Amino acid sequence: MLFQNLSPSPALSIVQFSDIDAFRPVEFVADARSVPLNLANFHTARATVQLPGCQINLLTSFPRILDVSYRAAHGVVIFQIEDAYEVSVNGLSVNRPAFVGMRGNVDLQFVEPRGSLHVIITLGAGLRDREWFDTPDELCPFTPDADALATVRSVTSGILQTASARSDLLQEPRSALAIQEDLLLAIDEMFRRSRAPELAGRLASRSYCRLVRVIDEYVAFHPASAIYSADLAEQCGVSVRTLGTAVASVRGMSLHRYLRLKQLWSARAQLVKGSDAITVTSCARANGFHHMGEFAKLYRATFQETASRTLARARGAD
Repeated sequence: MLFQNLSPSPALSIVQFSDIDAFRPVEFVADARSVPLNLANFHTARATVQLPGCQINLLTSFPRILDVSYRAAHGVVIFQIEDAYEVSVNGLSVNRPAFVGMRGNVDLQFVEPRGSLHVIITLGAGLRDREWFDTPDELCPFTPDADALATVRSVTSGILQTASARSDLLQEPRSALAIQEDLLLAIDEMFRRSRAPELAGRLASRSYCRLVRVIDEYVAFHPASAIYSADLAEQCGVSVRTLGTAVASVRGMSLHRYLRLKQLWSARAQLVKGSDAITVTSCARANGFHHMGEFAKLYRATFQETASRTLARARGAD
């Protein structure tokens, strides 16, 4: 509902996408890489407000796996606008009211089985250190006090609505600083009344994330090869069971499904380029599919269209 009540203004920019192939180049610029889990009724949008010392981004997402690299020297705070969501971050489940705080260079691996509405607040150099972040370059999801989180959500929603309806208030320096101070004080209280996760869970998530990165690198370097779980586990130096647990924790699915999904998206990335030199068969084989019937079935189920239609559309023949 929040997005529906917002309109672009001099203080509020809004960008929307209903085409995954148009959206992907935009997120690459932000050092993010999404793998949608369901392309039916695809839609995503972002609203942005710039305050004197920080930037607020409201985003509506879609079912996906998301890898994103944050380079935030002064900090980032991420929280959901609504309680009804399901997400994991670096293998840590945050399927209850929660928020993420971090600063420095942090690589995050999200799994969102359903779309969500969330806010990313990126802090600028002009803000004084408010002692929100203990250790740089480290993710930490917090369990907040319900009232404190509700206040931050309310203040943030109010700023977005003000930017939409009364942009003049955000363009006047003193007024903008006062609005920002309300937000910072609310976040202060949210951090003060929050609990960090247990250390053991955070250490396990780091180990699982490292294993998933090894899998991603291995698949990228062997795109056309048949990939066997035993060989992959040996490459990672762990058991097949541990490898499966890591993928289930970080990616939210079985190892087999995850490998197939990566190969399918790699194939699609080649097809949407529309090269005259490529065929559906050569593309499938170049990405580890040697049974064309299986490839056709999986491709259509994943992308809601045939591979040949994707290629024809990319060539402008559709």
